[in-house]
Amino acid sequence: MSESKALVRGTFLLTASILITKILGILYLIPFYAIIGDEKNLAPFTYAYQPYTIMITIATAGVPLAAAKYVSKYNALGAHKVSQKLYRSSFVVMITSGVVGFLILYLLSPTIAQLTLANKEGIEGGWTVEDITTVIRTISFVVLFIPLLATWRGIFQGFNSMGPTAVSEVTEQVARIAFILGGSYIVLNIMDGSVLVANQVATFAAGIGAIVALLTLLYYWIKRRHLIKAEVAQDTSDIDVSYFNIYKEIIKYSIPFVIVSLCFPIINLIDQFTHNTGLAMDGVNSELQDIYFTMLSMTTNKIVMIPTSLAAGFAVSLIPFITNTYNSGRIDAMHHQIRKSLGVLLYLTIPASIGIMVLAQPLYNVFYNYNLMGTEILFWYAPVSILIALLSVTASMLQGIDKQALTVWIVISALVIKAVINLPLVMVFHTLGAVLGTAIALLTAVVLNCIVLWKYADFNFNVTFYHTLRITLYTIIMVLFVEVSYFVLTLFIDQTSKIGALIILIVGGIVGMIVYGYLTMRSRLADEFLGDITSKIRRKIKWV
Repeated sequence: MSESKALVRGTFLLTASILITKILGILYLIPFYAIIGDEKNLAPFTYAYQPYTIMITIATAGVPLAAAKYVSKYNALGAHKVSQKLYRSSFVVMITSGVVGFLILYLLSPTIAQLTLANKEGIEGGWTVEDITTVIRTISFVVLFIPLLATWRGIFQGFNSMGPTAVSEVTEQVARIAFILGGSYIVLNIMDGSVLVANQVATFAAGIGAIVALLTLLYYWIKRRHLIKAEVAQDTSDIDVSYFNIYKEIIKYSIPFVIVSLCFPIINLIDQFTHNTGLAMDGVNSELQDIYFTMLSMTTNKIVMIPTSLAAGFAVSLIPFITNTYNSGRIDAMHHQIRKSLGVLLYLTIPASIGIMVLAQPLYNVFYNYNLMGTEILFWYAPVSILIALLSVTASMLQGIDKQALTVWIVISALVIKAVINLPLVMVFHTLGAVLGTAIALLTAVVLNCIVLWKYADFNFNVTFYHTLRITLYTIIMVLFVEVSYFVLTLFIDQTSKIGALIILIVGGIVGMIVYGYLTMRSRLADEFLGDITSKIRRKIKWV
């Protein structure tokens, strides 16, 4: 297989696996919500996941990507013994990291629970510190497996073998979801167990998924290790690198990546440590605190991340080209790629996020239940997805032009802003204050990233601003059509029922896509971002 075909195949496999896992990761919430009951019952699951996410990010510490990079580097140099030395030692390092991460999270569980809950004394109506401690301690055991799993995937990628990573990601997600749904159903409906135990089972499902993924990778490793051994046996290079220099290089590479990766989990953790306290200070009872936090960090968050994952995944694929053109001095080509990345991102994300705003009520009803507060949070949270996508992509661009240090400081600044303003905003605006705090922090970071691009990449944003205005105009027109269809449908359909909400959602979504697609195709705006795809569409659909 040629290098270009291997690259295309590998990219397709990883993209397909990411898309499948993302879709499954969103859709499983519909049956899980039905099994568990409501937002209050989901709260322990939600409270446990934020500290767990941060701990596994720290425990893996960028080593999987670094392992992929340096295994590939030394293999390309023919230094297969150095490559073997690196991946064998990384297994040991990551197993140790998993044990340390598990112990830290397990021991800190009571403190995290205390910081999370405004209800410290177990007042009737809300979850207690002991309840949340139990669930966090359950998920802490999963940290034992994740660093090894992530690193093993990175090693396969270093050998230009993307299939094992792609397959293991899918098997992990399928096993995790099957255990969540099956385990929680058995606990609540067959064993007549408590909601707390059902949450424990659901959180430990991540461990079951990791074990299945590890077994998947082991299968591929046994199948292909003879090829790796053959490469090592043929190593005639005299290259040798000490463990000290290997991990010095890895740590230097990893730190900026880890800081950026921690941005969104830490934002969520700041919400977790301030949301309930802010509500309690304004007199909101414990039960509502649990419900509103679950809406903020779980139910609405899952929907908001839909346009973000689709658009950002497409745009970030251009980042390696930006790195290449910057390092080779082809500034005009780099500017074109930056403009194209931002354009694709905004072209997809703006209409999707605004569409979620308009259809917030039927969306929340279809996924969960009819709930005015859930609808309101989703309505205001949806446009924040634009900022989430922009921060991810602009941060990657800064890394592409060798400004990793500035990226780190910008992310830290955004987190400080979020930490300072979140509690006052929650006290004034309740849960919507946390959404506003996130929006302000992310907007600050995006603006600073753009300033760095303007100053150090000499990038002019005039064309991007013009494209954004046109995208926004067509999105507004789209919204008007969707609103009209929404109004007409509600004259005949009960929007509080699931079937009624689903019909409104489907019709509204189709109307929105047709109107936005027609306007951007007719005006040739879509040609700026989608290239040859638009020509193929025009040949089939004459009226655009």
